[in-house]
Amino acid sequence: MKASYFASLPYGRVSEPVSRWPVPNRLFDPDRAVRVAASRMEHVALADELGFDWVGCAEHHYSPGSLASNVSAVAAAITQRTKRARVCIMGALLPLNNPVRVAEEYALVDTLSGGRLVAGLLRGAPYEYLVYNVPPAESRARFEEAWELVVRAWSDTEPFGWEGDHYHFRNVSIWPRPIQQPLPPIFISGSRKESAEFAARKRIGLGLAFTNLAAAKPAAQHYFLQATEHGWTPSADQVIYGHLPVYLADTDEEAFAIARPRVEATHLAPGMLKANRLVAESGFFGPRNPELLRRFQTMGSGGPLSLEQQVELGTVLCGGAATVLKQLTHIRKELGAGVISLNFEIGDDDETTQATMRRFARDVLPAMHEL
Repeated sequence: MKASYFASLPYGRVSEPVSRWPVPNRLFDPDRAVRVAASRMEHVALADELGFDWVGCAEHHYSPGSLASNVSAVAAAITQRTKRARVCIMGALLPLNNPVRVAEEYALVDTLSGGRLVAGLLRGAPYEYLVYNVPPAESRARFEEAWELVVRAWSDTEPFGWEGDHYHFRNVSIWPRPIQQPLPPIFISGSRKESAEFAARKRIGLGLAFTNLAAAKPAAQHYFLQATEHGWTPSADQVIYGHLPVYLADTDEEAFAIARPRVEATHLAPGMLKANRLVAESGFFGPRNPELLRRFQTMGSGGPLSLEQQVELGTVLCGGAATVLKQLTHIRKELGAGVISLNFEIGDDDETTQATMRRFARDVLPAMHEL
């Protein structure tokens, strides 16, 4: 089992309470943003030094929760602070971007890293469709066409034209091409059976993020079943699960005492919940997924779950080393996941974060690699 350090770029709390979305950027402090970015790149270098297998990053918009509005730029910075870890982009939001531009930028990241790119091609969270005014009901169709275009841009060695339903290009011939041939490892997000079937049919990896074990297990099972029906067997490394906050201490009691006030107070801002609900109700999930629509319509209505409930659901890792290893073993058994994305940026100062990373690398990672 492999560990992927998730390089989030959280600005953190703003200087005054804000319940609406988007958050006004008059609250942005440039000096603070520079400090955050610098400290996160130090953590990236440490993760590589400590033996984390992957370093991951993701794209988000209009939020102090993440400053990574261009995930390729973040990944390019990561390539210069790492030597051996794979650089996992999870990922550019295909329906919101120019797919040829994504193909070019990913190929550049693969070049800068010497062939260490893991290419996540995702649809994004519902609220992000309000950022670039993309019709939510077109999300799935745009994603599948963009995916085909990106893969062809990486594969074809002669210029070609593209006339699709959503994208039109007279000439495509990207420079550079990816270093990894014939293609870098590709993942898509797959918390729904529809996405899992697409991943199985295309023989690519499945990313299960911002979900829980109960919701992710049917998608993972469907992925393996569909892969068998399409004549192949995914490796464990082709299923990634995350991004899990890590609370690790000498004892379970100490870890739970540290985690409880933070985990049980975590909630999405009302404005973010409203934006997600609005997009979900505008056709983002399509007619085949009424259960996901209901989930977004009711999200946040019940309040945060207890720490124990979140550990049971596999959304938090918490405890001493042996307990955290048991939790990882359970995830492996339930999902067949061979890569776990781990978030150590949980509100602590740099010193505490780095100490937790070192403790994980010393006390958990060697045994994790044996799972």
